[in-house]
Amino acid sequence: MGAVFTNQVKASVGYQGDGLRKSFPFGFDVFDAGDVQVSINGSVVTGGLHIALSTRDTGTGGTVVFETPPASGADIIIARVLKLRRLSAYGAVGSPRGDAIDRDLDYLTAALGDVDRALGGALRLREPDLDQASMTLPRIDAGRALVWNDAGNGLSNGPNAKEIAQAQQNADLASTAANQAEAAVIRSETAQKAFVQNDAGAVLNLDFRSQNLLGWEDERRMPVIDAPTNRIMDIRETGSLVRLSNGARLTLPVASVARNGVRYRVFNGDGTQVDIMAASGDVIKPVCGAADTNLYRLPIRGDVVDVVCDGGKGGVDGAQGTNARWFAVPVRESGPIVKLLRTARQDIPAGGAFLIEWDHVIEDSHGLYDSALHGVKDLMPGFYHVDVGVKFPVTDEVVMANLYLERLAGAATGAGTGPGAGAGVWSTHLQSSDITAIGTGAYHTLRLSGAARIDAGGTNGLRVRLIHSDAATRQIGDSSLLTWFHLHRIGG
Repeated sequence: MGAVFTNQVKASVGYQGDGLRKSFPFGFDVFDAGDVQVSINGSVVTGGLHIALSTRDTGTGGTVVFETPPASGADIIIARVLKLRRLSAYGAVGSPRGDAIDRDLDYLTAALGDVDRALGGALRLREPDLDQASMTLPRIDAGRALVWNDAGNGLSNGPNAKEIAQAQQNADLASTAANQAEAAVIRSETAQKAFVQNDAGAVLNLDFRSQNLLGWEDERRMPVIDAPTNRIMDIRETGSLVRLSNGARLTLPVASVARNGVRYRVFNGDGTQVDIMAASGDVIKPVCGAADTNLYRLPIRGDVVDVVCDGGKGGVDGAQGTNARWFAVPVRESGPIVKLLRTARQDIPAGGAFLIEWDHVIEDSHGLYDSALHGVKDLMPGFYHVDVGVKFPVTDEVVMANLYLERLAGAATGAGTGPGAGAGVWSTHLQSSDITAIGTGAYHTLRLSGAARIDAGGTNGLRVRLIHSDAATRQIGDSSLLTWFHLHRIGG
């Protein structure tokens, strides 16, 4: 067997079970069946199998035969594991046999090959470090990492997973703090470069010799923030002037008593629909008397409002509650603006007063128009300029026509906005009367104009009604411009 182990580079082989196969050959040499170790999925198997060694002269490989096929996907490892033992005993008398010596040398060669392969997968020191450090493991301490000691000449127990995670968290906090500090340094340097003592009340000037103290502060108390995208405000930005544009939304921080007086001045910078939203559970209370809300709209370019943290308690729609609140103090608001048209004909039968049904919304800055109501609802309290025109046909009979602006008032919030909604009552608020001329193929424009008042509290609404004295049905004439309803808020 002297040539059996020549060029053998491995003493193990692996397979994967398919649920059908029982026999698995191996080609490395062993000395008996006890030198073969079989494992399935990492666990050594000693039963339920048979090891048949090859009887060929060229080697002593063999086959492992399982009684039951290993499961599909199972990892099967067949390896040589030589135990420390002698194969022959040489007596003191007589010459040893050559085949016995050859077998013993084969065994030693195979065993040393197995040791060499095992060392190839072990942690080892590099050649220059062999005399510098020891690879002796420290005492077992479950869950801890192995690290080099401070001297670099041996291994010691390091941190566990929890300590490593805590260190990473501390590193993240430190990185964040460093970034904030760097940003603060940049801001302070920028402020220092921009600061001009002659243009501001000074910082602090001490003159101990003359016992004089002079204190002044920067006059720029309102930093400007341009917000073309949604922005969440920070309480440290109190006093800022915020320009909202491009449909952006400004979200306020949580209101609390400790934040009383935090304020922002917000304006619509480009005419797109922008708004201000309170944090969850908070409300925005308009000082004009409109209902409490958590979303305050600024739809018209140039509209400006101050929002001030009160920290007190209030409820949605003005009810008493536990919601912390922000006051909305309008600085300049040019709306709402509503422009409605009736372009198609509409029959106005005799003997009744009929609502004008608008079929085109030209302008509705605050989304007040309600098609079911044929008018506008939920207006902010205040005074509104109203202008109504109706294209009315002229016939061979003189007709008296009356236009009415009806107002809904007194309805409890949530009672609805249709005719007769809740406890609300529709009543005439403005009226105009006119007598048409006599003729054919002509039209008369009925006009109604004036200032309407919307009180605070409750649901409100405005709509237009028409009545005429003719015994026959009359029509509102079709026109692209001559029948209109214009509404514009002129003050609180």
